[in-house]
Amino acid sequence: MKNATIFVRSLIGLVLIFMSITYFFNLLPNRVNNEDFKAFQVGLISSVYLMPMVKTIELLCGLSYLSGRYVTLSNLVVLPVSINILFYNFFINTDQLALALFVFLGNFFLIYRYWKNYKSLFTA
Repeated sequence: MKNATIFVRSLIGLVLIFMSITYFFNLLPNRVNNEDFKAFQVGLISSVYLMPMVKTIELLCGLSYLSGRYVTLSNLVVLPVSINILFYNFFINTDQLALALFVFLGNFFLIYRYWKNYKSLFTA
């Protein structure tokens, strides 16, 4: 189980780092946008800070996953991001739904594996 944890953690870390670096350096070409995505993109562009903040969170959490340090904190910080990635790919862009499901389920797997670190959050 320890090897599976390291494998999933490293794979998610690489995905998060890759996606944030491609955003900051414009390495991927723009996709063909449908009408739903254009409406969503207008909202993202209107809030100037949101995408750079999300991609910075992805980068920091990806580095944390790869290094194995602060993984417990990174699991909680990247959870809303992974939920948003899943919903975006489920409702707007179904091309990368498998990758989004992997990131989301992998995040929950890591939360399960590090559950002993979260127990104190749920005690009265």
